[in-house]
Amino acid sequence: LGSGLGVSGLALAHALASCCTPDSAKVNDKNSGENGSACVMLTDQGTMAVDLLKENIQRNLPPPCITIAAESLTWGSALQSNDSGLEDKFHLILGSDLLYNSRESYDPLIKTIKLHLHPEQGIVLLAVRWRKPDLEREFFQRAEMGGLKFELWNEFMESKDFGKRSPCRLKWREYGNPESESSNEYFHETTMSIGKEKTSLAKIFEQDMESMNDEEHSIFEELQVQIYVGKYDGEETESRKRQRRDN
Repeated sequence: LGSGLGVSGLALAHALASCCTPDSAKVNDKNSGENGSACVMLTDQGTMAVDLLKENIQRNLPPPCITIAAESLTWGSALQSNDSGLEDKFHLILGSDLLYNSRESYDPLIKTIKLHLHPEQGIVLLAVRWRKPDLEREFFQRAEMGGLKFELWNEFMESKDFGKRSPCRLKWREYGNPESESSNEYFHETTMSIGKEKTSLAKIFEQDMESMNDEEHSIFEELQVQIYVGKYDGEETESRKRQRRDN
């Protein structure tokens, strides 16, 4: 979702290709494209964005065991075509920095996720760069009300590299919540260097950000990045199983 230049989607496609077996191209089931072991769909809004995605796909094609395509998608809607052989439901949906806009976009985003996420095996990986926590926490509240539960991707947090760069282990209910002792502790005790001075996150303001060099800015960004895993909760999964049986 919101593929931009397609970097994440293309990286995923090539990573999946590295898992291909010699027989991958022969696989043809509901999880696969006609010519591959996996299908990747890059989406964004508008003709210009999709044309750019298609151009980047052609310049960075993965091996033939992966089917990859691009299509315009407006949040709140479903994909319009199925020309690439993709199934309606996806086992993995990726999103990065999708909550920056406004709360008006949250319900359409949740609707689109639910229209495309596999009801039993589907996973959403959502990278969040927190900016307005009071606003952004509302996305997770609405998602949970709709049967989608998001939790920190703890396995990724165990990665030494990522854990050092993005150490925040706060739950979404805690992040930036002034009533959360853990959140207050994180912002007051987590420090970074700006110039020659160490400053806590709680005391960094816009004028400080303007004085940061590129490396400092990257550190500042990563200290406020988390990756969440979203799945249907047990009750919602059972409900969708019943719907499929009834249909």
